[in-house]
Amino acid sequence: MGRPAGSRNPDFEATRASLVAAVQKRLSEPDGSRASFREMAAAAGVSVATLRHYFGSREGVVSAVLSQWHERGQRYLLEVATGPLLPVRASLRGFLFYLEFGFRSGVEEVHAIGLACGLREPTLGPKYLCEVLDPTLESVEARLARHVARGELRAGDVRQMALALVAPPLVVLLHQGSLGGAKARPLEWDKFADEHIEAFLRAYGTGHEAPPEPGAEASFGGGGPPRKRPRGQNDA
Repeated sequence: MGRPAGSRNPDFEATRASLVAAVQKRLSEPDGSRASFREMAAAAGVSVATLRHYFGSREGVVSAVLSQWHERGQRYLLEVATGPLLPVRASLRGFLFYLEFGFRSGVEEVHAIGLACGLREPTLGPKYLCEVLDPTLESVEARLARHVARGELRAGDVRQMALALVAPPLVVLLHQGSLGGAKARPLEWDKFADEHIEAFLRAYGTGHEAPPEPGAEASFGGGGPPRKRPRGQNDA
């Protein structure tokens, strides 16, 4: 017996997810932001009609890539927002370690896709903000608000604080990675991160450091980030 008219194949979502993964690889290539709908279909190994059936349009495909990253990132953002806190300096330095580790583990890819496809684009620009950039900022806002409540940061607009904390490292990571700065003009990440946290605390800190919350040593950055080879030096 055939499916009722208008119903979806039971494998619809699984097939859609596999198509998203295949197209994401194409979008991650140097010219990926210029890939046509037909080129996306070819990269996924399906016909244009099939890709249109699952996504509707080129914008629909890119939106699906961004949405998939949003879903994958939820548990990490929840850890940033609600995980047990170390004293503020170690907590924020741990967050930067977490951010840099995420970039090295694939997060840079979705930022590169979102920016390349979304700048000056009325649909994909807001989609990148809603699915990728703003959820990151909102998780940091939640963490900073908790440090304010502990008396470690001055009361103020936590959205502005989050932008002040996240924007410079985000630019540095894109500069050293997708923009080629690791070869063109290398930067020592650990030195930058340490100095950035000190500058942030001079601007927003109270000088007080509250004791660690239970379980904080096991959370991200617990005990302080390990010292690593500076990002961008001797990287392929």
